[in-house]
Amino acid sequence: MWGILPLGGAVIIVVWWVVLLVLHDETRCRLPDRLTLPAALGAALGALLTEPALLLGGLGWSGVYLIGGVVSRGTGGGDIKLALSLGVLAAAAGGGGGVLAAAVTASAVTVVRGVAQRGTVVPHGPSMLVGTGLVVFLGACQGVLTSPGSPT
Repeated sequence: MWGILPLGGAVIIVVWWVVLLVLHDETRCRLPDRLTLPAALGAALGALLTEPALLLGGLGWSGVYLIGGVVSRGTGGGDIKLALSLGVLAAAAGGGGGVLAAAVTASAVTVVRGVAQRGTVVPHGPSMLVGTGLVVFLGACQGVLTSPGSPT
């Protein structure tokens, strides 16, 4: 019984963090450093201590956004920092394909929202969270379906 409590606490913290990010980005079109930097540093450190290859997912996604931000000025610094932590998470859930799926889903969600809202500025952070959440959910479902002892 006590083993589940730390997991439940971690889930509560992550859900609270996601809610704060979405509310802040939706109301201000900005992701604050106080929410993105600790997550990026924690994800990078966690990846380095457990599975360093996961850091490539975060660096890849944030690197693409950094280049896009320099070229088009359409990607903000908050999105770049958020991409680091979400890229590590997506890589842990689905490898390189998971990172690509999260990034493509995030872009598609932002485009659909932009078309639906006709010319209104659409924050990208919530779309990134949706894309990564979908990859994590599908990765968890796949893990449950292919766990040891279950028929494959």
